[in-house]
Amino acid sequence: MTAQSATALPNRTLLLALSLGAFSIGTDSFVINGLLERIAADLHVTQSGAGQLVSVFALVYALSAPVLAAVTGALRRKQLLLTAMVAFVAANALGAVAPDYPVLMLSRLIAALGAGLYIPCGMAITVSITPQERRGRAIALVAGGMSAATALGVPIGTLVGAVGSWRTTLVLVAALAALAAIVLAVALPQVPTPPSVTVRERLRVVAHPGVLAALVSNSLACAGVFTVFTYIAPLTTTTTKADSSGVSAYLLVWGVAAVLGSVVGGRAADAFGGHRAYLAATGVLLAGLLGMVMLTLPEPSGSLSNRALFGVVLAVVSVACWALPTAQNHRIAGLDSPAPTVALSLNSSSSYLGAAIGGAVGGLAVQGGSMTSLTLTGSGITVLALLVLAATARLVGSGRSAAPKDAPTVRPDLPSTD
Repeated sequence: MTAQSATALPNRTLLLALSLGAFSIGTDSFVINGLLERIAADLHVTQSGAGQLVSVFALVYALSAPVLAAVTGALRRKQLLLTAMVAFVAANALGAVAPDYPVLMLSRLIAALGAGLYIPCGMAITVSITPQERRGRAIALVAGGMSAATALGVPIGTLVGAVGSWRTTLVLVAALAALAAIVLAVALPQVPTPPSVTVRERLRVVAHPGVLAALVSNSLACAGVFTVFTYIAPLTTTTTKADSSGVSAYLLVWGVAAVLGSVVGGRAADAFGGHRAYLAATGVLLAGLLGMVMLTLPEPSGSLSNRALFGVVLAVVSVACWALPTAQNHRIAGLDSPAPTVALSLNSSSSYLGAAIGGAVGGLAVQGGSMTSLTLTGSGITVLALLVLAATARLVGSGRSAAPKDAPTVRPDLPSTD
């Protein structure tokens, strides 16, 4: 075995462990959406109340990730990564045995803090342990954990919850994260601590007009889709009359379409520019949400044709939703901002902030039990996002602006390493 191959194998093992950690976090972020009805029934809360579990996770992640990245900048990367993963494992274990809603809510808050530490730290470590000529593939492998969570982890986790219990799903997530933590604790060497970026420096980047406009429009677009997606389980069962296991099948459709959306978004951004690709994806998203409005207007029949049409519309929404991050990163990287890498990391927070807003607003919309009001609300927020996009086109730029040569390569579904 050559020296090169001897070092390549442990690196691949570490990258797979980092990817497994990302997979467990990605699954945990969205699997609750498919289990809302069971959680609500088990803990004797409304579906709106159960939906706030998703909103709190997203909100805490959005607000804590940039702050934690700044205040922990001087700490050793390995210890920080393991601390984040241990907190995440403990949070899901606590959630699995939660006796009531407040304890489950607390577990979601702790899980979000762990996730907000793990993802950017994990990506920084990925860069540190990989030769420069192979970093693109390494980042893609680790980030693929989040993509795989959307395509496989969420529908499988939902199916496990349908067949067994939502508590079993959280145990499975905790077990996967624990396995990743064990491998990383044993095999991960100490890596250099990167220069930290203070909270004040991050706020200075937000103050850039183009960055601010891009972040606001992104939060609105994410709020539009997550107003609906947070409550995908009751929406699906009401519209198609599917049972709990049927919901997991629709989530599999969502996940497969998400992979396609990421590819389409990247190619569209390269061909037409980030802003135009983002604008087009938001328009398609609105069309898909309006299609859902039409499906919820009449009394749901649960017929075969109705179920098939719902699957098609859901796929359209997913493709558009997952085309957004790629186009968004492309247009932010092309801005003349003070620190493109910091702007890209803040963009991840803007997505989670939008998810939190969408979950909260969607909860208000479904309190009356109307799925039509839910989909109408999501469509209305998406219209607002389109208006902001049109109004700020000059600030962000609608031409085929390429990313600066020194801009980092960042996966759409993960924050950057700074």
